[in-house]
Amino acid sequence: MTLESAIIDYLQHLKLERGLSDNTVSAYRRDLEAFAKAIGAKDPARISAVAVTAYFGGMNKLGMKPSSIARKLSSLRQFFAYLTDAGTISESPLISYSAPKIARYHPDYLSPRDIESIIRTADSFGRNDKRNRAIIEVLYGCGLRISELIDLSRENFEFEAGFLRVTGKGEKQRLVPVGSFARKAVLEYLESRAGSDGGVVFAGRGGRKFSRTGVWKIVKQMVRRAGIIKRVTPHTFRHSFATHLLEGGADLRVVQEMLGHADISTTEIYTRLDRDYIIAEHRKYHPRELAGHKGSPRSG
Repeated sequence: MTLESAIIDYLQHLKLERGLSDNTVSAYRRDLEAFAKAIGAKDPARISAVAVTAYFGGMNKLGMKPSSIARKLSSLRQFFAYLTDAGTISESPLISYSAPKIARYHPDYLSPRDIESIIRTADSFGRNDKRNRAIIEVLYGCGLRISELIDLSRENFEFEAGFLRVTGKGEKQRLVPVGSFARKAVLEYLESRAGSDGGVVFAGRGGRKFSRTGVWKIVKQMVRRAGIIKRVTPHTFRHSFATHLLEGGADLRVVQEMLGHADISTTEIYTRLDRDYIIAEHRKYHPRELAGHKGSPRSG
């Protein structure tokens, strides 16, 4: 199999088997075709680790942003993992490649421990405990915007398939995975509302859907009872969703799809070059720092 045919095969896999959007598949195509053009290899089995290191080294010399390099690296890792699983190559040439350390970051997010503390407060809300738990589990487990949450209907949930159909900005629809905790919380909440004929999932008095302010007040109460001092809004759980996925090694483009971002640069706000790495590189390569290792600087 040639590198060109391997790329075509992989892109078909992304579209038909993984169900990624046309925009996401096109982004993978750009990264992979740029790599193929730069590397000049015809056989994917003959691509060496040295060639891969040189490829990324060239990007560094051109001053490409670390987050952009990380995105391209992610594309290639996924591609070569696919070829390895398929038996096309015996080992990925990226297996020994050491990229600059990328820390996942956003200033407005909670730790997993904070979120667990907030969820546990649901038990203190009496008859609204299941509703409140389900709200937090869906906000955090699915990364929804508050407007997307309050518009949810029962028909949006495909529990058996493990997905949620969401209508986001610009009336664009996307599929978001529903994890086991969010699934359980929503099903238990819906069961507690048996007999209600309201169409929306999260309903207030009279079966009417919540307002943004209504959900914000619920979140505020739960955060306060959890003893968390920092400002937390419903959107904080969306930030936490993205940050924790990326910290766990999720593909940036897959996170982009789950969040419903039209432009991947919006998703890239969750990445930055690790400060410790920057300091280490400065000490390693700056002439004055190098000179300092040979002897203490003389005073004036």
